[in-house]
Amino acid sequence: MWITRAGSVLSVVLLGVLGSIGTAQAALYTGRWDPDYGSIFPNLGWEASALFDVPDACLAAGNGNNIPVSGSCAGFDVLSAKVDLYNVASPATILQSFALDPDVIVNGINIAGGQLTGIDTGFFDYFVPTLSIAGSGEYSFSLILFGGNMAQLIYAKPIATSPVCAYLVTGASCGDSDNAATGVFAPAIPEPETYALMLAGMGAVAFAARRRRR
Repeated sequence: MWITRAGSVLSVVLLGVLGSIGTAQAALYTGRWDPDYGSIFPNLGWEASALFDVPDACLAAGNGNNIPVSGSCAGFDVLSAKVDLYNVASPATILQSFALDPDVIVNGINIAGGQLTGIDTGFFDYFVPTLSIAGSGEYSFSLILFGGNMAQLIYAKPIATSPVCAYLVTGASCGDSDNAATGVFAPAIPEPETYALMLAGMGAVAFAARRRRR
């Protein structure tokens, strides 16, 4: 009885894991951007990444730029986003990492050959580093996606209350990184931990089924 119940529970867990990897109705895509900031923060590098949920119907129907997130693309969603800051002298060492609010309005997306290739304009909320390399909390930053596969990390001083520079008070310093970030979009690959959990679940379910046949 315990084995039968355990097998049922593990089956549910396995289905949940598979569902987290992707469903028959949607595909998960990552976008990644990784430039040096430039002259105003000469030692600062930033890497941004985001996870997008794209309906299969949208990928099948759309080919073009700035496709509205409506109709067949109505289920499009930003699941997560983050920005990592690092010193360009040691890019493998993350100095600070920021999880961004995924509740961002995306104006349109780009699709080519049934693949997500870009995001047309999305403003993420601002965040404030505490690093001396980035102004010791004097500056705030906002991630902006635009023009398909481009992104910029916008800085503001004094600290902004909006991700859009035009909304800052008169006399504020505001701008973006010298180096425009060209993004790379690709289907999301599950983390090794996800594969391990999935395989463990499959093995346990197979073991329970074998015990029931005896």
